[in-house]
Amino acid sequence: MALQVESQPEMSQTASSQADAQTTTAGSQTLETPVADAEAQAETRTADSDGSGSDPRDSPAVEEVKPETPVALVTGAGSALGRAVVVKLLADGYAVVGIDDTATNLLGDSHLVLVGDMSTEEGARWAVTEAVDTFGRLDSAVLLADVGGSRAIHVPGTVAEGEHLLARNLKSIALGIKSAVEGLSLDGYRSIVATASVAGLLADPGNWAYHASKVAMIDLVRSSALTYAAKGIRINNVAAGLLRADDPNGGVADPTFGRDFSRRIPLFRLAQPAEIASVIAFLVSPAASYVTGTTLAVDGGLTASAGLVF
Repeated sequence: MALQVESQPEMSQTASSQADAQTTTAGSQTLETPVADAEAQAETRTADSDGSGSDPRDSPAVEEVKPETPVALVTGAGSALGRAVVVKLLADGYAVVGIDDTATNLLGDSHLVLVGDMSTEEGARWAVTEAVDTFGRLDSAVLLADVGGSRAIHVPGTVAEGEHLLARNLKSIALGIKSAVEGLSLDGYRSIVATASVAGLLADPGNWAYHASKVAMIDLVRSSALTYAAKGIRINNVAAGLLRADDPNGGVADPTFGRDFSRRIPLFRLAQPAEIASVIAFLVSPAASYVTGTTLAVDGGLTASAGLVF
């Protein structure tokens, strides 16, 4: 099993620099999430970096992909949820292209790891192009964007923070949908799933920009689903609840907060990333062929509650 990491090319005014992408190899890593222990114990071989500039698409991992293998693009692949989604889709027989803004090691076969910025049109288009060029097709896209935390709107500087948050949480999803729609194979699953979070359905004091970005994402998905339904493209949202802090790259950093917050949840616990990933995989798959334009809450009953938990 080989792991390739390709970096988004630096954008400049010359076409040659736009086409110049740096290719490196990454080390193997065991995925420490509660997603299939057998997979987490598998060995990962990495290609030797000889500095020759060889195309990562020449690796055995890519050669093993058959034409009928569905291909999925997963953004935010380095997060706890992103890793769980990659593992689940690989287990379901997908070839996966994962992209994050930092170098990310992922466990598994038949995948490519990209380093790029989905909040720019060039970065979003590049990720889709790499998926199609590498595996010959694109069936689905899972768009994960969750930069959180904003201060009360009266605090100096919070408007600038809000602009950054909207760019990461909303603009990256919009550009991801735009680029995926253009790249989805005509004979494929043609499905897109975004993650809006329960923050798009509920609100907390002070955190105005984060909630605004998630509320806007819900209607972005609704409108996009209506726009592209006639083309056979399904677009849905998952409103995920709070995740356990089992991965240092995501989830709740403060275990006390997680314990206290779980008292608001009817199931009395936080979500495992694998539980959210399974729902995302369902919405991506043909099993959800009649589902589009919806926001599905996967939150342990949090948004169904009026606040009273017995």
